[in-house]
Amino acid sequence: MKKQIMTFILTIVMALGVCGVASAAEQSVLVGYVNVQQVFQSYPDIKTTMSAVDLERQKAQQEFESKAASLDDSGKQALGEKLSQQVAKREQDLMGPIQKKVQKAIATVAKREGINSVVDSSAMLYGGKDLTGDVIAAVVTVSYTHLRAHETP
Repeated sequence: MKKQIMTFILTIVMALGVCGVASAAEQSVLVGYVNVQQVFQSYPDIKTTMSAVDLERQKAQQEFESKAASLDDSGKQALGEKLSQQVAKREQDLMGPIQKKVQKAIATVAKREGINSVVDSSAMLYGGKDLTGDVIAAVVTVSYTHLRAHETP
């Protein structure tokens, strides 16, 4: 009888230990990281997009310089704010779709890899899984497919 009780208790203890290990494994979260700057630098046509943003800034600077001479300080400030807002809107119009594609690629790669959380590589001090190469491949593939879809035969 004592042997059966001891066997029963050992069985319960072992079962709880196995459950505890499984529970601990489920609680460990694999974190991925991405060098977002590298992904953007690898994005097809990013140089063209950035050139367009720079051109917009230059045009705003030229407009400010040509109009500022005839304005008082408050007029200069108002013009500067107006032009800054125009540049920011244009930059968002150009970069927004790219940012969305990059974020979607990050989410797709993370999901495929079974990763729940992704941070920028600059925030990762130790551990984690580098997803940068896979994200770049996903972004380039999506962009290439998008470009091919808009070509005329």
